[in-house]
Amino acid sequence: MRRLLAIAVAMAIAATMPSYSDETPIPGLHRYRLDNGLELFVLENHTVPLAKVQITFRCGSIAQTPETAGLFHLYEHMLFKGNSRYRTETEFSAAMTDLGVAEWNGGTSTEYVSYYFTVPSDKTEAGLEFWSYAMREPLFDDEELTIEQGVVSNEINGYLSDPDHVYSAAMDKALFSAYPWRRDIGGNEAVVRSATVGSLRSIQSTYYVPNNAALFVGGDVDPDKVYAMAKKWYGEWKEGPDPWESPAPAHPMPGVDAPAYLAYPDDSLPEGIAYIETRYRGPDVLSEPEPTYAADVWGYLIGAPDGRFKTNLFNEVPALYDKDYIGGYYFTQRDGGQVSFYTYCFVDPALPLADRAGKAFKDAVALGEIRAMTADPAYFSDAEFDVVKRKIEDEQILDLETPDRFISTLSFWWSVASTDYFFDYVPNMKKVQRRDIGAFLDKFVVSNVPVVAIRLNPADYTAEADSLAAAGFRIVSPDNAFWWKDGK
Repeated sequence: MRRLLAIAVAMAIAATMPSYSDETPIPGLHRYRLDNGLELFVLENHTVPLAKVQITFRCGSIAQTPETAGLFHLYEHMLFKGNSRYRTETEFSAAMTDLGVAEWNGGTSTEYVSYYFTVPSDKTEAGLEFWSYAMREPLFDDEELTIEQGVVSNEINGYLSDPDHVYSAAMDKALFSAYPWRRDIGGNEAVVRSATVGSLRSIQSTYYVPNNAALFVGGDVDPDKVYAMAKKWYGEWKEGPDPWESPAPAHPMPGVDAPAYLAYPDDSLPEGIAYIETRYRGPDVLSEPEPTYAADVWGYLIGAPDGRFKTNLFNEVPALYDKDYIGGYYFTQRDGGQVSFYTYCFVDPALPLADRAGKAFKDAVALGEIRAMTADPAYFSDAEFDVVKRKIEDEQILDLETPDRFISTLSFWWSVASTDYFFDYVPNMKKVQRRDIGAFLDKFVVSNVPVVAIRLNPADYTAEADSLAAAGFRIVSPDNAFWWKDGK
């Protein structure tokens, strides 16, 4: 009740104040656009005297080619090494200290690159000024580039000994085999080692332009004053051609022509326990937005601890570890949506893993439970639908509790889909009916082709190797998991 009252008060205040911003359905959130195309979002929240300042670009591994794979991550590193105002890393760090920065970082993802920090709210303009020089006028010193090439190369080599990275790379290579470099944030060490200042300048002129960026400010601030500050420090930033005017071809659907089977000996798993996953190519949010709402509702429905999905699979597939470790999800992306089902099971010599993963689990999901969901209107009750939709709506309200959390959420949706998709998300999610979930499952699971994978301890793999090979499972290793390695 207290939260609802606060939201009502915020809406009433916003309605009585003149503003240069566009209206948004989010209480306290103001949206602006500069003449050069830079979008500005300001969330007004006076709870504590702090302000988060973040700038996000639509790029990352989604924009990579085999010749540039890894350079967006390298660029992110280099941006902290100096610019026309703070010419060295030491000066850069000292300036953040002077600003009273409480938290800072940068990050490269598959579909965006972000830079942010939190400052005392009376330093908001200084914070905007700070990032403006970093974004518009990085130096890219040759000596610093050589150092960071070594740092990033070491990170890439570290991925070769990280089981999660090896597994993820192998799955992406199998499911997105046409363009796997667009899923690989770390990239190719050889590309990173051969990068030049010219390589980075090309990324800057193509992707680090205001019309491919959004500025997010949240906290104890006045939105119209922030807009004036943004115009002062970013208004002269020169607009560039739209880097997404001619997008790259979409990843094929389905992701594989025939089921692909992978087995990964992974010493991070204890002996006697194996992980099984089936993964499908899912809808891309820009080209097929409607199924994504159904996919999200469905993902929450099958996550119910005592729901029919978990209970039936646990009873149908032999020697599963625990009902709580059965799950599924849809991951929203504009370039590579995915649908996944997973579980843990006991390793039992009398029950070959190849049969349980390649047949029992995959078929129990796709041919059993998923077909039942599409055929039986009572598979999910009306009460379950109501609970899930309320939960999704409540989570969006909770995101408003802190500017930091909300900006992270909003910037993700700005990058992956659009802010309009985010603003309209709850109303569209509430419209989801059983037939929508059925249509989503028919297209993206029942009629789709999966990658089936098993992660298991090397000792268990040795015992199961012959049966896995006979069933068509291909062994995964650091030598063949990454698309840029020589292994197949």
